[in-house]
Amino acid sequence: MNSTNFILGVSLISVAVAAILMAVPLLHRKVKMNKLYGVRFKKSFESENNWYKINEYGARQLILWSIPLAIIGVVTFFLPLKENGIVTIVVAFAPLILVIPAITSWLYTKKI
Repeated sequence: MNSTNFILGVSLISVAVAAILMAVPLLHRKVKMNKLYGVRFKKSFESENNWYKINEYGARQLILWSIPLAIIGVVTFFLPLKENGIVTIVVAFAPLILVIPAITSWLYTKKI
């Protein structure tokens, strides 16, 4: 394993763990309505019920999509990154997978 593998692998796992840790209080409905922390769409602020429903859903999605990111991080330790620049670029952009929970959460607000 070279330093590129190590740095990218640890970075991806760290981002996944941080996202999960940030999502847990939202999942358990521990975060009151605020303008700094949570899933903040216009619909989220219409009522406390919406706030908790949207944040719980968003937290579930964030946790769900953080798992593949962590798996990619572990797999990164074993990939031939030095020999394949395209794979390195794909792995480096893996955190963009966390855009998916943002989109699915936004779509969920349309159903409420």
